[in-house]
Amino acid sequence: MAIRERPEGRSAQADLLGLFSVLWALAAVWHLLGNTVLAPAWAQALLCIGVGLVLIRPGAPLPLGVLAAAGLLTVWEEAPLLGNHWLLAGGVNLVIVMAIVVGALRRRVTDRTDLADRLFPAARLCVLIFYGFAAFAKLNTAFLDRAVSCAVFYFNESTESIGLSGVHLASSSPLAWVVIVVTLVVELSIPVLLLMRRTRAVGVVVGLCFHAVLALDQTHQFFDFSAVLFALFVLFLPPTAGTWVAERVGSMQARLALRSEALPGRVQLILVGVPVTVGLLVAVDVLTPALGVDVGWWPWQLYAVAVIGTSLAFLRQHRDPSPHCLRPHHALFVIVPLLVVANGLTPYLELKTGYGWNMYANLRTVDGETNHLIVRRTLPLTDEQVDPVRILDTNSAALARYAATDYGLTWRQLRDYLAEHPRTRITYQRGSQVVALQEARDRPELVEPVPEWREKLQLFRAIDLQDPERCLVAFGPAR
Repeated sequence: MAIRERPEGRSAQADLLGLFSVLWALAAVWHLLGNTVLAPAWAQALLCIGVGLVLIRPGAPLPLGVLAAAGLLTVWEEAPLLGNHWLLAGGVNLVIVMAIVVGALRRRVTDRTDLADRLFPAARLCVLIFYGFAAFAKLNTAFLDRAVSCAVFYFNESTESIGLSGVHLASSSPLAWVVIVVTLVVELSIPVLLLMRRTRAVGVVVGLCFHAVLALDQTHQFFDFSAVLFALFVLFLPPTAGTWVAERVGSMQARLALRSEALPGRVQLILVGVPVTVGLLVAVDVLTPALGVDVGWWPWQLYAVAVIGTSLAFLRQHRDPSPHCLRPHHALFVIVPLLVVANGLTPYLELKTGYGWNMYANLRTVDGETNHLIVRRTLPLTDEQVDPVRILDTNSAALARYAATDYGLTWRQLRDYLAEHPRTRITYQRGSQVVALQEARDRPELVEPVPEWREKLQLFRAIDLQDPERCLVAFGPAR
């Protein structure tokens, strides 16, 4: 593992920063298209402003800082229904803001190479840690169970959504094992391949292709998740990748200018205007959740092919592996990777089970019990998941789905919902006690508001009351 950049690599850092910033801005747009209603309009509009500034001046520190700050705001506003990918993006955005602030204090705020030197090592560490936890979470008995595995579930969902219902895998199909094993091998190998110098290019290509395939699903969109990882995987390419792409973009602009001086300007207006306009349509609620997915899916497929094709073309000409710095520029920048580690540990400590790098994993970490093959017991630091609540009857559609699917809720997650819906009729069981209420407010403790910080930061997903742990395809908590 290299800890120093070669001089020629360092000189190309600014160009790689420019390439990353464009992909980072586009990832924000795809996030908006996949999550149209999770953040308020003002926060989404700020994110669009950041996108526009970055696309006008790729790699410039201040526009990237605006985008990063807006991204952090949306993380807070979207919580607790926060996707793992956007929390990871929030960590990288925090590094960006920290790097720009440090640069400003040292009067180097416009120095792109200085910003890249501070940003890239910490961002790479965040990706490796995040991906390591995500793959590790899948080492459990339920993920290996063909009847409930998320790998099989999403394979069937994806193939059916694109018209390949004929390849639907039954739980008894031997091919279901193949899907599970391939998923595990790929996810476990990606962080290892990215970590090792000689296999880093392979890791980038495997990561890009794997997440392009995942984002084929039209029923449950994954292009927001894949878009964030696409931008971050690029940081593991040799630094000259940014220069290589910039030279070809410049050559294309020169050819357009030979036809007409106005063409390059018009092309740039389209490349900047379309993503910003699409994002603003989300902010003003023109694009509904379903329409947002429809608008984003086809452009994403073209984008994925373009990024993979460009990466392969570059790597064909640059086969020599390049060292990458993984040691943060300063001890201050270790904070964010450590936060990524801490977040990955939260399910095993039962501090929370939502957005803990445990997505689509069939992982169970409830009241000291776990189905993990290596972590045989959790170390509960809270009693939140003791005696989950079973919904028996209710007039709330949001709560009725738990009764219909045999999922339970933690006491606090139920309170969080009923505090906002105090007139809900509900019959529930907690432990051996069954309680029937015409209105939830008849029992004051049941509608007592949950502190905002706990609501946002300490999310517990729905608890499967069946065994083995099924693939939980939604966030879990009622809203």
